[in-house]
Amino acid sequence: MMSSVTTENKLQQAVSLQGVDPETCMIVFKNHWAQVVKILEKHDPLKNTQAKYGSIPPDEASAVQNYVEHMLFLLIEEQAKDAAMGPILEFVVSENIMEKLFLWSLRREFTDETKLEQLRMYEMLVTQSHQPLLHHKPVLKPLMMLLSSCSGTTTPAVEGKLVVLLNQLCSILAKDPSILELFFHTSEDQGAANFLIFSLLIPFIHREGTVGQQARDALLFIMSLSAENSMVAHHIVENTYFCPVLATGLSGLYSSLPTKLEEEEDDFDSFIAEAPTADTVPSLFGARDETAFASHRPVRTQSTPFT
Repeated sequence: MMSSVTTENKLQQAVSLQGVDPETCMIVFKNHWAQVVKILEKHDPLKNTQAKYGSIPPDEASAVQNYVEHMLFLLIEEQAKDAAMGPILEFVVSENIMEKLFLWSLRREFTDETKLEQLRMYEMLVTQSHQPLLHHKPVLKPLMMLLSSCSGTTTPAVEGKLVVLLNQLCSILAKDPSILELFFHTSEDQGAANFLIFSLLIPFIHREGTVGQQARDALLFIMSLSAENSMVAHHIVENTYFCPVLATGLSGLYSSLPTKLEEEEDDFDSFIAEAPTADTVPSLFGARDETAFASHRPVRTQSTPFT
């Protein structure tokens, strides 16, 4: 779908749709989707016995990408009146377009670049859309499918973009807890009896650098939710290893510190500059303290014995 960061620039530089007839936008959107469907069905083994997995000509893949880019721009720019869905969003939901696009990606070789395309696409949708897209399961479900497919990845680029998106999702949840239950139910649909976006963040708790800090910030958004929502607190305590993982990492970092420091000032300054945990230890202790402050009592109770 979105082959590179240049796609974001295209959308950001595109002419605003303000003043354009909504009916015209809808017609253009449907026409683009009709062209996409032709290509998708051509390579769907269920509808074309000659279709082969991963065998998609570059010109057709590029055509789908271009059509989808324009469709996403139309969706992002659509502004609905009151609480009603705009006609484009309603069409996206009724036609299950987002899931069909994700399945199209799976029919291609689902490489790290393809994952990055999808992660960028959803990052733009959730941060730039004028409508609350995450309130709609046909949008949320394929997003969760994508996140699940990125779990356990070892590619730094995918991990970085994944954590950015997870951070943004947690921020949205903190501002709009009304969609929390939908996140839980959609996780279960993917065969995960858990709060998927929370579980995906846990492996990054002790990561150094920007990725680790963004993951810890995202987890704190969830901790603040747990203070008001017993379902979240119960899940963290009963269904995740968050508390022991947080404490174990802190213990490991603490034990890596020297038991004795030389008095020479030069040696001490050198140690501070070279210590791999110099920035991480304060960050993690801060995360622990903020977790205790922000979270529900069961989470605080479970965390304390480990630390």
